[in-house]
Amino acid sequence: MVESGLMTDYSETIFNLVEYEVWCNLRMLDFLVGLPDEECRRDFGFGQRTAHRTISHVADVMRGWSGCVGPTIEQPAWPPYDEAETLQEIRHRMAATGASWLAAAKESHEHGVLAEERRLNQLFHLVTHGTHHRGQLLSMVTLLGYPQPFEGGDYGGWSNPG
Repeated sequence: MVESGLMTDYSETIFNLVEYEVWCNLRMLDFLVGLPDEECRRDFGFGQRTAHRTISHVADVMRGWSGCVGPTIEQPAWPPYDEAETLQEIRHRMAATGASWLAAAKESHEHGVLAEERRLNQLFHLVTHGTHHRGQLLSMVTLLGYPQPFEGGDYGGWSNPG
């Protein structure tokens, strides 16, 4: 938005959105860790097919594309799916990636390059991608007979507590 020839700074909202995305994914992982392994690996026939593979995919995509948000753009790498990786290992990877993703976005903002070379596009892609797959995960959880552990798309409620 341009006001009186100056660009309005939306960086805090963008950083909050990154924090929300990571928070949602970690909440989902915390819920999945409490399920029996056979339920996390049940084939639902949609999305990435299992909850384990879906949350692993979200972590992989977050790690890959978040490298394109910092001042120095890193080409993403796509590791093969590791069926043996535990949910706790995925959670650790997700938490570390989330922290580095937020730091990279803030550093790009400080250098005045966050809006350049598709950095914001990659950032918003990660949010929409994660939201899409969390919807699938919440559907899987419901099909397993559990209540949904949290509202997977309520950024407004999360960012405006009270």
